[in-house]
Parts: sequence; structure tokens; C-alpha cells
Amino acid sequence: MFRTKRTGLVRRLWRSRAPVEGDGDADTRTHGSGGCCMGKSTKVAGKTSAGTDAELKSLTHSILKQIKEKQLEGLLQAVESKGGARSPCLLLPSKVDTKLGQQSYSLPLLLYKVFRWPDLMDCSELKRLSCCESYGEINPELVCCNPHHMSRLCELESPPPPYSRYPMDFLKPPGEFSFIFLMNVKVFVVSYGFPQSYT
Repeated sequence: MFRTKRTGLVRRLWRSRAPVEGDGDADTRTHGSGGCCMGKSTKVAGKTSAGTDAELKSLTHSILKQIKEKQLEGLLQAVESKGGARSPCLLLPSKVDTKLGQQSYSLPLLLYKVFRWPDLMDCSELKRLSCCESYGEINPELVCCNPHHMSRLCELESPPPPYSRYPMDFLKPPGEFSFIFLMNVKVFVVSYGFPQSYT
């Protein structure tokens, strides 16, 4: 049987998806795609079963087959180069919701999860990069779904230490501090009985 170009692109995209923790061939795919910070371990919420993986594959294939070939080529270029090559925006309808198991995902969120961050829970964890043509634009109908036009906001693993307050003497202006020091010297000088002219 003959395979269409679209089917070939969809298959290549699926093979280039982001690795999920515990995935056998995770090393052959994108490095560092799960977490936002280098050295931070990736923890995917919940274990993906074979049924869920098959459902995700089916859902992703059905979505990708509805996208134009030129857009698929641009997405494939972005995913295979891991964002290293300049790639076009993938403008898709923002209102489409997809259902995977019990959870419902927006179309951009699903594509970001599949191709870049498997542990992503919400689009509020992301920030659009300036290389994206839709950067700074608000279009309620279309949104860029290219995962490499987004940056993930890093969360601190622990809160910053509380601010410590210095003793009040360190906060005084230098003039007052030196005056206090001179007062102490005066007392010291007077207490040892130096002549009045030294005080």
C-alpha cells in the first residue's frame, strides 16, 4: 500500500515525541525536555499504562492528521531540531478541547505535553518566546502550538531564606556612628584622668 506524505510526517512526529519517565528509548529522544532546569529530575504525575499510551497515540495521530502538510513539516523541523532551527508558528484553533482518559486538555497543552514537557499540567507554567510571530499579540481564535516557541517557567525547589535584619547600629548614617564612637572615646579618655584639653 502507498503511504501518503502526511502519514509519514505524523509517524516521524510520533517517534520524535518527548520521553516519558521510565520510557525504554528515552535516551534516543530529546534530552532535558522533561524539566525546565538542568539537573532537576523529571517527575511525571501518575504512571502511564499501555492503555493510556495507546490512547495518547491515537488522539495525537487523529489531531496531527487534521493539520496541513506544511504545518506538519514546520512542527517536525522544530521537534527534530529540539528548537535549534528556526521554525514557523503552528497556528491552530485555541478553543478545541481534547479528552484523554478522564482529563480534558486544550489543543496547545496536549501538543506541548506530547512533544516537549510530558509533566506539564497547565499552560500558565509557560511563557511565549519573542521568536514566536504571535508574541505579544492576543488572538482569541488562533494560538501558536509550536512547543519550541514556548519557555517553561522554573519553580524554586525551596523558598528563599527569610530576610534577616541587621542590628540598628549598622543602619545608622556614618555621621551618627562616628559620633557615638567619639562619645565612647571621650568617656574612655575622661575616665583615665587625661588633662581637660584632650577631652
